[in-house]
Amino acid sequence: MKRLLIYVTYDRQNIIDDYVGYFLSCMQLVADYIAVVCNMPKVEKGLCNLSEYADEIFYRENVGLDAGGFKDMLCTFLGWDKVKQYDELILANDSFYGPFDDIRRIFTEMESRNLDFWGLMKRGPGEYGLTGNDPEHILSFFYVFQAPLLHKKEFRDYWESMPYYKDYMTVVKKYERQLTKHFADLGYAYDTYSDTEPNESSKRRNQFFQCDYLSYEMIVKRRFPFLKRKQLAYNTLHNQTQENLALSIDYIDRHTDYDVNLIWKNLIRTQHHTELQRSMGLQYILEDSGQEVQLRVVICVCVKWKNAIDAVCEYLERIRNICDIRIFSEDAYAMERYREKGYNVILSDKSDIEILQMATALQYSYICLIHDTDLSSDQVPSCTGKSYFFNIWENLIKNAGYIANLIQLFETKRYLGVLMHPIPIFSMWIGQLNYEWRGNYARVEQYIKELHLSAVISPEIPPIHVTNNFWIRASVIQKFSEKFGSFENHDNDFAAICNYLWDYIVQDGGKLTGIVESSFYASMNEVNYHYYLKTIMEWFADRYGYHKKLYEYKEIFRVHTAVEKCKGRHEKWYVYGTGEIAERCFEWIRDTFAFIVSDGQLKMPEFHGKPVIYLSELPEGDESGIILCLSEENQRNVLEMLEKKKINNYYMVN
Repeated sequence: MKRLLIYVTYDRQNIIDDYVGYFLSCMQLVADYIAVVCNMPKVEKGLCNLSEYADEIFYRENVGLDAGGFKDMLCTFLGWDKVKQYDELILANDSFYGPFDDIRRIFTEMESRNLDFWGLMKRGPGEYGLTGNDPEHILSFFYVFQAPLLHKKEFRDYWESMPYYKDYMTVVKKYERQLTKHFADLGYAYDTYSDTEPNESSKRRNQFFQCDYLSYEMIVKRRFPFLKRKQLAYNTLHNQTQENLALSIDYIDRHTDYDVNLIWKNLIRTQHHTELQRSMGLQYILEDSGQEVQLRVVICVCVKWKNAIDAVCEYLERIRNICDIRIFSEDAYAMERYREKGYNVILSDKSDIEILQMATALQYSYICLIHDTDLSSDQVPSCTGKSYFFNIWENLIKNAGYIANLIQLFETKRYLGVLMHPIPIFSMWIGQLNYEWRGNYARVEQYIKELHLSAVISPEIPPIHVTNNFWIRASVIQKFSEKFGSFENHDNDFAAICNYLWDYIVQDGGKLTGIVESSFYASMNEVNYHYYLKTIMEWFADRYGYHKKLYEYKEIFRVHTAVEKCKGRHEKWYVYGTGEIAERCFEWIRDTFAFIVSDGQLKMPEFHGKPVIYLSELPEGDESGIILCLSEENQRNVLEMLEKKKINNYYMVN
């Protein structure tokens, strides 16, 4: 059996990570010829992960995404005369990690089934979002086509006639969900390696992508040999708690020969760390081991409040025998008080980053940066300030045994770069959640660009935590210092915004951010989170009625907000869409002049008594307001059509 592998890869930073090289090295065991197409103009880093295994490498723009890359490779770069030399064609992209099994065994089994084409996993007939009924189909990240289909005119015609689809969802709808049916209707037999039958449903709305939502089960029990990257960006809480992802990586680490560092390296570089912290559950609850172990760590304590001296010393006394403690203060009185208690105190006005750089130079492996707080009742009641102090100190330096366990966590989880205390969810801090990010995003983004930090940032997603209290690996600060030098003369604005930058500095250092809390604090915090959640959901239900899933409340809230804005600016306004979102939100959009659907779609005369029109019935440049009651995937297509008609007064809800 002579096999040709065509592999498509794309990376927005033009980097090819090591997990790609591992996959191609495994595929060398079954493929006689490997051709790689990079959907990017060049490779800035990691080219060896292609060149060591590929027979040919081609470069192109990311037109048509992976489907476009396969098309160009077959029709232009390699050509059909080259394809005719092989008995089997493998099409794969870079959207997964693995394999976790011997790839030769997979090919041996599938070729014994007498198939024309096959894949690793399929999705049964069902509905996905608002796209209607979709046929059963093989997931397109891994196709294998065998002769004689490979050499048939129908196969060549399919690729020759396939357009370059403009976006991801169009590729999914027109390519992934239709290719299997296209060739099956022509009489060609297909099957998949992994067993999805136990989770299939006759109810089309209950079908789902099992490799995304049940990755652990699919790897352990259903013989799926890969982990899809895509699921890492999912918020799966409307279906399940995301336990599968963490369980999958732990299983791969413990029970396979696959190096999970290949996964972590790619995740750390490419994903937003706030989303990664949530999806991977990087929240650690520690007990007190009760043992005092001498540690090569330093506690850098920044003090300014005289009223906090006793509270600070109470914690420091618990740990002074196991690690070095250095106190930094601008206040001479505070300096003397701490020196009287036997502590090393430096009179200093240095910034946090400078203090960390100093500690790194002293060859410590781990550094705790921690600040005191105002424990008086001058600004807020002292009970509030003391609870905030407790939130920081109890979870970072509770006692000697706790710190020993914290350092052991760092040693075990090599991908962790920083551990922060929990986000406070009481008093004024509950009102600051997410809000201050909007006003500071532009400045943070500016500094990330100026510092050339390799980090993922979004105006919609704040950092994991905005704080100047945490444990950090010295290697992260060392890398930052080597790259950018001393910040001794940096402006005050940087010092003020630095608390927002730690997540991104850590990501640039190739590590992750986690949250750490004591078991006592975690048990208390869990109850508080439940209280807030139940209270807020009661408010939503009172305002918008009872709904089963959080995203439904989110849609209604955003539609309601869009309606209020639209009505305030436009005397006449429309609603685009007559699907599930419009149905769910009708109470809030019932005053619309009419509903709009795209030309060519099925159109009912009325929707709940309101007229339904085609987009073409609106004049070019119409200045009415339009609320887009559409899923995110459909919204992108509609925006393009509105722009062509020079209609700009639209309001998005997704």
